[in-house]
Amino acid sequence: MGRITWESIPQNFKPLKDRINIVVSSTLKQLPPGVRVVPSLNAAVELLYTEELSSIVDEVFIIGGSRLYDETLKQTKYPVRIYCTHVLKEVDCDTFFPKFDWNKLEKINLPHIPKDTITEDGLTYKFCVYDVPSGVSIES
Repeated sequence: MGRITWESIPQNFKPLKDRINIVVSSTLKQLPPGVRVVPSLNAAVELLYTEELSSIVDEVFIIGGSRLYDETLKQTKYPVRIYCTHVLKEVDCDTFFPKFDWNKLEKINLPHIPKDTITEDGLTYKFCVYDVPSGVSIES
């Protein structure tokens, strides 16, 4: 996760439980025990390939921010799976997921992901999962 994403997590949830917390930042220097800080996405990937972590990590989740999403979608070296929540309503926001060519994605069905549209507290949304084909650039 990026620095702003890290800072947006309520204090009582830091670090995120049952996972390795890696913060990508060129300015943060001090974090709580068990949280690692690296200067770039590439450095985060290199850290995951170290002897200490490679045997215990089988999935990596990029949870923000927008720069990390953009970097992840532009690279073609590693497989990418997008867990997307399509909000079926215009909402006021100031940060957006990067634009890319949705037609290059492969929509997949996973048994633990609801297929139906969900409405909660007046908000309608749908969960979708997409794979980016290996070696394919999805830049628009």
